[in-house]
Amino acid sequence: MIEGEAQLADSFRRAMRRVASTVNVISICVDGQPMGITATAVSSLSLHPPSLLVCINRAAAFHAPMGDMSHFRVNVLHRDQSDMARMFADRSQHALRFLSGWELDATGTPRLVDAQATILCRRIDSHSFGTHSIFIGVAEEADSRDEVDPLLYLDGRYCGADE
Repeated sequence: MIEGEAQLADSFRRAMRRVASTVNVISICVDGQPMGITATAVSSLSLHPPSLLVCINRAAAFHAPMGDMSHFRVNVLHRDQSDMARMFADRSQHALRFLSGWELDATGTPRLVDAQATILCRRIDSHSFGTHSIFIGVAEEADSRDEVDPLLYLDGRYCGADE
């Protein structure tokens, strides 16, 4: 990377730390084994059909299996679930991730019971760009908690909307 590109990358990283993002756990099931990853690069794409896009780093162990799945679930974390976000971001806690609070739906895709919201998607497309792949899913099911208080990621830390 040349000096100008490195400076732009650093400036871009600092600028993006000023953008608050909801914190999500993306979950799939591979050969009967649940897998998940913490992600903030999730966005609604369309209402007709209801759809989302999820961006996953190609270097992540989760990336290749995600590309083979017919379904994935976006579990939007509630403000009180920062420990869950940390667990799914820490490879050393892999064995602990699905021990409690999860259930499998008819597709076998893990659902976090107390999530702020959960959206089951049928994966219909993917595109590679830079270091990531963009996975597009059409929603087949969506549920949410009555209380609206999502976990946010801002300036390198987890917080709530009132912080």
